[in-house]
Amino acid sequence: MSKVKILNVSLDNFSKIELLEKLKEGGFVITPNVDHLMKLQKDPDFYHVYQAADYRVCDSKILMYAAKILGNPFKEKLSGSDFFPAFYEYYKHDEYVTIFLLGAAAGVAQQAQQNINQRVGRNMVVGAYSPSFGFEKNEPECDYIIDLINRSGATVLGIGVGAPKQEKWIAKYKHRLNNIKVFLAIGATIDFEAGYRARSPKWMSELGIEWLHRLMSEPQRLAKRYLIEDMPFFWLLFQQKLNRYNYKVPLGVHLRQAGLISNAQLELILEQQRKHPNLRFGEILTMHGWLKPETVDFFAEQFPELSRMSPQPLGQYLKAAALLDDLQISRILEEQNQVNLRFGELAVQKGWVKQETIDLFLSSLNAAPKSPPSVSLSDQDSIGLNPAQKTVKLS
Repeated sequence: MSKVKILNVSLDNFSKIELLEKLKEGGFVITPNVDHLMKLQKDPDFYHVYQAADYRVCDSKILMYAAKILGNPFKEKLSGSDFFPAFYEYYKHDEYVTIFLLGAAAGVAQQAQQNINQRVGRNMVVGAYSPSFGFEKNEPECDYIIDLINRSGATVLGIGVGAPKQEKWIAKYKHRLNNIKVFLAIGATIDFEAGYRARSPKWMSELGIEWLHRLMSEPQRLAKRYLIEDMPFFWLLFQQKLNRYNYKVPLGVHLRQAGLISNAQLELILEQQRKHPNLRFGEILTMHGWLKPETVDFFAEQFPELSRMSPQPLGQYLKAAALLDDLQISRILEEQNQVNLRFGELAVQKGWVKQETIDLFLSSLNAAPKSPPSVSLSDQDSIGLNPAQKTVKLS
């Protein structure tokens, strides 16, 4: 799958029709723009949500320019306000595709519902709700909304309550939305569909200055975002172009990728951090007894530097992370002399380490500089390398 890496996010390089086809199988779609990318520099919660999304597609002409500068251009801009009408037009004859709209001011979502249904010629939007301000912190209202969506029978949720609120709400509650297969974070699109707010002229969108139209329409609300908060993007992009951009991935992302914590555990920890900001992620993990302190320390301090460290046998990294002990390593090395299996394969086969953990370590080791490692043949065997191979690979 083609990806475009801009700052700390990998975006899917799809055409509109490619994404429409893929959504036949369902999925959670996020449409990143410059504001998203700047929020992702400081909001680990939002970053976790981004990792949970199935599809991240370009919502900005500025990001398209950025991708060209980085040498990996996008096929197409897929903003939520363009993609959502394309979605319901594409599926308007599929009776199994029904939509619930969540967002906008009182009455606006209902007007959007009426307009869309008239446009497609059937009752495609089966429900709409305009939540109260701050609803995401109101558990009874969230419970009511979930019940409303479930009772509607909708298979698609279009939520437009602003970023990162809408994306975080989907990530937190999607497991309770029994019938929803497609989750679309669509921002101001509900207002546009209702005719409540006008989009910028097409020529402004094509030039990448749609933000200027929005700024002129809502200067008090958007001036700080566009003129102050988002401006450092261009400096960070320049750093990326020079290979000097550096972002520390949140601890929870690595642990989830390694299969060491579940999505439910991750969400619970983040919720507890919101209530107790003085507690660190790793502290909460060890308080619950879900991981050893040594494992947390390794992933917080050593794992981010793994690709820059001198190569060691895979078993030594797993030992440093308190995922294997000396006896287990010895047993695996003994068996390697008898069977044609690699170190990681044997560790997984015995149930001592998860496959996701091995894959994450090996992908990080593969990112290391390819200078010849100063290891012995037995070291090569322990990480699954044949002497002729130059990269770590788990077959």
